[in-house]
Amino acid sequence: MRKLINPIAVILLFTSCLHASDDREPLMIEMSDPNVRITIPGMPKMDMAVHPMNEQKPYFRLSGSSGKISISIITQDIAEANTPMTCATAIANSILALDSVSRDQVFLGKANEQTFLIIYGLPMEQSVLLNTHIISAGKTKGCIEAQVSKISTTDSDIGPWYNAFGDSNIENL
Repeated sequence: MRKLINPIAVILLFTSCLHASDDREPLMIEMSDPNVRITIPGMPKMDMAVHPMNEQKPYFRLSGSSGKISISIITQDIAEANTPMTCATAIANSILALDSVSRDQVFLGKANEQTFLIIYGLPMEQSVLLNTHIISAGKTKGCIEAQVSKISTTDSDIGPWYNAFGDSNIENL
């Protein structure tokens, strides 16, 4: 359990991901507004529904969960963020502004030219909350983000979590 408390990754620039996902069929989420398809490798099939915070914050669009894994789809307009890179940078800066996350805990990567990844773990009592943000930009404006989280109580989850998202994709349709 000691690894769960130590910093998990040290990478300061957006880099290409070198690992592909496992052999499981990817989870595909399609939306009509914005018109996008989000592909997340290695995730169990799950039903997506209107996010419970949608009434107060309409940019929280969809959510779903399966066991210890949950996914939220967020389509927030962020000032000055109109490309995948500017969306990823804005979201990375907001994550790094949290008191509970430090730069040495965060992996910043690219799944492809249009899809960026932010992966980190937050230590909790006897566990770690593993987080991945899959980020791109919409056709007109605004950022598209799939936030995937998993509560882990074992060190053996950490490596596979960091390696699982290399084939993630957000595609404007």
